[in-house]
Amino acid sequence: MYQKYGIQLKPVEESDADFIIELRTNNQKSRFISATNPDVTQQKEWIKDYKIREKKGEEFYFIALDENNEKFATYRIYNFQKNSVEIGSFVSKPNYDKPINIVKLDIMIKEYVFNVLQLENLHFEVRKLNMSVIKYHKKFYPKITSEDELNYYFSLNKSEFERGKQNFIKMLN
Repeated sequence: MYQKYGIQLKPVEESDADFIIELRTNNQKSRFISATNPDVTQQKEWIKDYKIREKKGEEFYFIALDENNEKFATYRIYNFQKNSVEIGSFVSKPNYDKPINIVKLDIMIKEYVFNVLQLENLHFEVRKLNMSVIKYHKKFYPKITSEDELNYYFSLNKSEFERGKQNFIKMLN
């Protein structure tokens, strides 16, 4: 378990399948993510396969817990390449009443990539219609590496992230 800013990152377990399905099939939250089959049994099978990749260090999938030990989001680190990785599968609970924790979680994941995994770059995609998330991510100075009809594809290096993180330092303490 990784902990910082009052947030804990717990590795996903089969017992989290209901929570993941609840988030990923919520009409409000699923507008900007890839479709998820609502079958909990299928999700448990996916997690079982994922745990093999996790043991090999090929992928990490986390459930975020707040200071009250309440599950509030998911986040994943995957597609490892030489000195870089992709982050995604981020979904938070609808109407979660501590939005500051969403920002803390995103910063934590990026710090985990740069400081724990010691990688120099990370990549992520954001749906073009998800304007508030694009605006947020731009505060970290990522580069748009490409785009398609649906998404912008971003790249962020450690120094850009550290420069952007200064915009959020006060709220992290």
